[in-house]
Amino acid sequence: MGDSEIKNEVENQNKPQKTDKAAKKKGGFFKSLKAEFKRVVWPDKEKIVKETTAVIIVTIVLGVIIALLDFVIKLGIDKIIQLG
Repeated sequence: MGDSEIKNEVENQNKPQKTDKAAKKKGGFFKSLKAEFKRVVWPDKEKIVKETTAVIIVTIVLGVIIALLDFVIKLGIDKIIQLG
């Protein structure tokens, strides 16, 4: 081996291995994610059904209110235009 080959080999050994660190970070991320999901308290089916029903009802009610306001505002603008 020549001096330049030895020098290159030593430099390569001193360089941090990016792929190893990236793999460890990625693996650590998924391990911690899995651990976090185990700590989550998931709601039961009954609670999910109740909350979903409430969201759907509130959405429909707000949609009707917005539609009525839109209709009333449109009528008011039409009356103003007819008077002008």
